[in-house]
Amino acid sequence: MGTSTARPRDRHSPAPPASASPTRRGWSRRDGWPALVLGTVAECYLVLVLALTAIAVVPLALGWQGSVVQTGSMRPHVNPGDVVLSTALPADSPVPLGGVVQFRTAAPGGGERTVLHRIVAPAEEQGEWVTAGDANHDVDSSTLSREDITGQARLLVRWVGLPSVWLRTGELAWVAAWVALTLAAVAVRVWSWPRREDEDAPTPSPGAGAGPPAPALGRRTFLAAALAVTAGGTVLAGREPVWAGFTARTATAGNTFRVGTWPTLALGRVASFALLAATRVANEAPYGIGSSVVGSVGVSPGTTVSGFWSWDITGSVERNTATARNARADALALYDTTRARAATRAASTTVTGTLPPGVAHRNGPVHVTGTLTLDARGDASAVFVITGTSVTFTAGSSVVLVNGASADRVLFLGTSTVTVSEGAYVRGVVLANGDVSLVRATVAGRVVSTQGAVLLRAATIAAP
Repeated sequence: MGTSTARPRDRHSPAPPASASPTRRGWSRRDGWPALVLGTVAECYLVLVLALTAIAVVPLALGWQGSVVQTGSMRPHVNPGDVVLSTALPADSPVPLGGVVQFRTAAPGGGERTVLHRIVAPAEEQGEWVTAGDANHDVDSSTLSREDITGQARLLVRWVGLPSVWLRTGELAWVAAWVALTLAAVAVRVWSWPRREDEDAPTPSPGAGAGPPAPALGRRTFLAAALAVTAGGTVLAGREPVWAGFTARTATAGNTFRVGTWPTLALGRVASFALLAATRVANEAPYGIGSSVVGSVGVSPGTTVSGFWSWDITGSVERNTATARNARADALALYDTTRARAATRAASTTVTGTLPPGVAHRNGPVHVTGTLTLDARGDASAVFVITGTSVTFTAGSSVVLVNGASADRVLFLGTSTVTVSEGAYVRGVVLANGDVSLVRATVAGRVVSTQGAVLLRAATIAAP
């Protein structure tokens, strides 16, 4: 067999081209998990910032208003740095009782400012409304008319306005930290993008040698534009600051932008009784004549129910039974929640005339005189609460419910005692921490004492 001999290569012939291997830059799993995780975190941060900014900015092109919340009286659901998007209130729409609105009001240093608060109740003056911050214990000092409302809150975007808040409050260190973080995220994401030698590079001319890899201008341009949109969107969304100053006392309440109805009075198992006491129930009329209870009577932990004829009580009599104990537990809960409920107005010493729905607290005695008309204004969910250290219905006084008001949504609360004087006619729930006394009077509702006794003298209690 013959042997073959390799022909020597002519030294003048060109060398065969080296095998083309893709040149890449950027991080991948081969560069280690820390690099890959860092690039992923940077991308997630940028996507989040861009998404929030887009949500805050795009509605502005549709005629919505964008405002940055500056203070914290609408916590916990609306915080400083959040962007609130609102729309004008249509002329044919009712005022959104329970809704969050923006309105113009006098600023402490003069001029006006925009405030974001919730409408919590109609004011005593027709056409006026009471507002309050969700985190404020007290209502705003001035009422609101429909003409004052500049917008109703529709959408909440978290955190986007924080740079605006920091700039307004002089917290430049936070601004610098945010800018540095965003620039670092952009740099990390640009560097971590995989690239090939021919990616984004212009087509070389024939005979041109291989040059250095061309930069990924498309991606870098995109990220630069994204950064510009982020900064510009933050400034744009924050062009109108809104304020919600704290009052003297604060209390957190979990609320949202949703327009709601008045919270019910949680009677619970108290609703099974017309009369409920802690220590005793007594009919003190001479010979037990003239007092009656239309409904059930309960006492717990006491057991005394005295002075009634068998026909004076139409329902059952529960002497420290499980039913009475459960009802008293609910009565204590009702007392505590009512005391903690934020006031929509202050109660005066004398309560009379016509009142809209709302909660009135007074750290002192309250006297109901003449005719007190509670006007629900067509809202079947309306609640009326009047509290004082003691509540007295003066002789001949009466409580009238109109336009949808309901006795089980009316509550008169005395932190010590309640007295219903001769000739008084009360509609609603009478609740006291101490004794309740009724003298030749009528309550169309319920009478409850959480810690004391209920004493009747020729009085009538009729459950609704």
